[in-house]
Amino acid sequence: MALNLIQSRRVLYPGSGDIRDYKDGTKVTFHFRTVKLAADGSGGDDEDQLQVIDDSRKCGKPMELIIGKKFKLILWEEWLKHMRVGEVSRLVADQRLCTDYPFVSKCYRKFSHQSNASNGSHDEEEDNIPSRRCCGMALNAGLGHQDLDELVTHPRPLQFTIELLSVESPEEYDKELWQMSESELLEAIPRYRTEGNRLYSGGQHREADQLYSKAVAIVEQLLLREKPGDEDYHRLELLKVPLLSNLCQCRLLTEDYYPVIDFAGQVLAIDPNNSKALYRKARAEGKVWNLVDSRRDYHRVLELEPSLEKTVRKELAALDVLEKERDVKDSKLLKGKLFS
Repeated sequence: MALNLIQSRRVLYPGSGDIRDYKDGTKVTFHFRTVKLAADGSGGDDEDQLQVIDDSRKCGKPMELIIGKKFKLILWEEWLKHMRVGEVSRLVADQRLCTDYPFVSKCYRKFSHQSNASNGSHDEEEDNIPSRRCCGMALNAGLGHQDLDELVTHPRPLQFTIELLSVESPEEYDKELWQMSESELLEAIPRYRTEGNRLYSGGQHREADQLYSKAVAIVEQLLLREKPGDEDYHRLELLKVPLLSNLCQCRLLTEDYYPVIDFAGQVLAIDPNNSKALYRKARAEGKVWNLVDSRRDYHRVLELEPSLEKTVRKELAALDVLEKERDVKDSKLLKGKLFS
């Protein structure tokens, strides 16, 4: 980074503590304010004349950056590495150091808007600022923001004010899936499953559901890297079976029946003779009045697990009672329509 292109830098508030170890994978969270200056770099001290481009505090969503993940505005990453937590500093940079800022700004605006709309969720697209190739494509199509398009066509020096809120080493925060290496992803699956089992045993079924879902999402991400039909692909599919089966049970207990049918169907696509999945699918089918499918699945369970005959016969008898009650109700309704 050419230091002679940094026109000025000053610390407005010193922060506290030592400068942290900013090794790769460290997550930094900070607020920022960006001001467009005159061509000669003037105009940053006149509050009435400021041309503010972005202000994360007004958006209500701080920026997050993962060190070493090829963040496109390298100026910020290098600057942050020399800051203390709580520090507020201001820097004026030549336009030649700011050519990627409009694309960073576009992604931040999308990220902050989606985060506010969905109560904080975001995805890989927003965290990984677009590559230069993507930026070139965006340039041809425009960025969808008049002020940013103008900054692309008429670059100007920019004044950045950054407040460093927190610094977390890779061991101190729960990484998003896209931040994990393959080994980290594989290690997370049994961890989520074990913690999910603990929560389930304690009656925290919705919380357990969330952890099982995270583990399934990891397996799905790993499957994208493998070729269907290969040994590694099949091995990963088998990892999904107990997780999806546990999800079925959680959803049964929270009376969310349609996902049970879906999850059980995924298990049966991998393991057609999985009696647990068949039994849970049969129960869910009955709850949503798919009585034919429910009976079919129960009879298949009997073929696979004769020891469950007493339990299955009880469920089938309950289906018969439900069907008779519905027939009586439908008959009364039909008579009422005929003689009204």
